[in-house]
Amino acid sequence: MYYSCIALLALVIFFIINYDITLKKQQEYEDIVPAVKEYRHFLYSVFIFFIADFSWGFLEELKLLNLLYIDTMLFFAEMAFAVFLWTRFVIAYLKANSKFAYALKYAGLLFLLAQWIVVFANLFTPILFTFDENDNYTALNARYISMIFQIFMYLMSSAYLLYAAYTSDGRRRFRRMTVAVFGFIMSAFIILQAFFPMLPFYSAGYLCGTCLLHTFFVEDLKREQMMRLKELLENEVKQRNELAATRHVAYTDALTHVRNKHAYVEVEAELDRKISDKKLKDFGIIVFDLNGLKYVNDTYGHETGDQYLKDACKLICEQFKHSAVFRIGGDEFVALIEGSDYQNIDSLLNDFNKQIEENIAKKSVIISSGFEKYNPETDNSFNSIFVRADKKMYERKHQLKEMGSI
Repeated sequence: MYYSCIALLALVIFFIINYDITLKKQQEYEDIVPAVKEYRHFLYSVFIFFIADFSWGFLEELKLLNLLYIDTMLFFAEMAFAVFLWTRFVIAYLKANSKFAYALKYAGLLFLLAQWIVVFANLFTPILFTFDENDNYTALNARYISMIFQIFMYLMSSAYLLYAAYTSDGRRRFRRMTVAVFGFIMSAFIILQAFFPMLPFYSAGYLCGTCLLHTFFVEDLKREQMMRLKELLENEVKQRNELAATRHVAYTDALTHVRNKHAYVEVEAELDRKISDKKLKDFGIIVFDLNGLKYVNDTYGHETGDQYLKDACKLICEQFKHSAVFRIGGDEFVALIEGSDYQNIDSLLNDFNKQIEENIAKKSVIISSGFEKYNPETDNSFNSIFVRADKKMYERKHQLKEMGSI
């Protein structure tokens, strides 16, 4: 029964180690593990072999000869099938199309067919195995020939992998050497199995080999994929930041650093959609126009005129600090009034107008302004609000001129 216990332990460990790649969707690993389909098929064949090996020890202990005979046939058939699938994986993994690759591929197929023929022939003439009069298992010559050929197949595939590793570099070389080591491990355990047929060395070889592959091949590929994804994410964040910086430059007025006409046009279109969908509420517009900018430019120069514009913009932004401010022309600004500024608009406008009137006496910045609220019952576009606010701005400009503004 110890034979079955060891085989069962190997089966459980194998399932735990390879759970993710055997049971998860293949698409999850297609970009990580090369030739994942072929590798998964190989793991399935190993899993079936473990079941056959576990069953063999159990049936042998109970002396259920007929079932034991069938299980032994499955044991040898599956052994050959695993070798065949391993060669397919090696060729697919290396993406090989050389003459040696074709020879390895067809050698694996020929071995599979030959082994199955021998297993079938053993039903009539014992050449692979038999059970004596005491129901004890006896290995025959074909078994040893089969094992020699298996060792040959594993060593040839490992030699091919080592050659491919030699022509590679970095992590790829390391992974190809790791896959090559699997063939050497299996060869060593097959030799042990040949000398000790009543011990589960073949299962132990598969367990050691597949654990090695998972730890140093699959996990290494996962780590590399994670690093690649991290790099892609970092590049995406960098590009997004660069795009945001470019957008900021494209939508920011270079002189005053508030949003420019391009940004204003986009916001206007968005507000038109909200008005059309009846989703806009508690919204107003203030249109600003600087008095005397041309006079300042002509009299004191454009540098002073630029400072006049910056001072005016600063005054607007400080007064309506919770609103979006846009420079839409040479001396024209617009503020979109929402939120707390909208709730306190009367006091804000009174304070602003008072400051402007004081600036007349100080010979400081003079700004005409006109405010208008959105009326959901009559306004069907942003422009309709703007027109009314613009009209009030010109009325205020005329009023300021009467007070002594330029």
